[in-house]
Amino acid sequence: MPRLVLLAHPAVRSAFARELGREIEYHERIESTQTRARDLAKAGASVGIVVANEQLAGQGTHGRSWQAVAGSSLLASWITRPAPRAPALFAALAGVAVARALDSLGAEGARLKWPNDVELEGKKLAGVLAHATSDGGGGVLVLGIGVNVHQRPRDLPDEIAETATSLAIAGHPVDRLALLARLTGELDRLQAAGELERAHAEWTERCSVLGRPVVVRVEGRSPIAGTATAINDAPALRKAMVMSPS
Repeated sequence: MPRLVLLAHPAVRSAFARELGREIEYHERIESTQTRARDLAKAGASVGIVVANEQLAGQGTHGRSWQAVAGSSLLASWITRPAPRAPALFAALAGVAVARALDSLGAEGARLKWPNDVELEGKKLAGVLAHATSDGGGGVLVLGIGVNVHQRPRDLPDEIAETATSLAIAGHPVDRLALLARLTGELDRLQAAGELERAHAEWTERCSVLGRPVVVRVEGRSPIAGTATAINDAPALRKAMVMSPS
């Protein structure tokens, strides 16, 4: 039995939650962990994780969907209240947490592609989706992360078969429950004193787009072309990439 589904048992889930220092809500099947986590945050939840074995309407950026065969991916959303310092930068650097967690489990060499993709061997392995809100009490950040873990080539939809990968395809047998634990620890690490700056430097080292031509598209505005040169702590994620004019 895959270990992640053991979270369906209250005793296992409670023990794992104590280990991680967060409440855990597990779903065998759900529309979207991100939608559920945002609803919990609106209801006052402070620190928690929503994790699922299957999503029916997984979310990506720019309205895209996240598709995955049941039992094939780590699908989770983390609620953090109060929101981390510089939440937009924290969300951008969450890819560093994913890469570090993968390194610790033997899947080394992940690269980061602006704004929210984690790549392995030049193909997309994981994605990050963030929603931050202000509430007069420090705000709340809901961070959704999906990692392709057990997919075989036949499991990937035709439209992404040439551009996506999984840990299994790359030859890394990783357990999803272990990945959830390591990733939670790395996200917590980002909030420690001085760690955001260290992660910022690591992001630069791992980034696959710095020094390359990019086009930034924001709804309602004309595309902006330039060369990616850095990432900063701008309050909006779309403004956090620093470019020089093309």
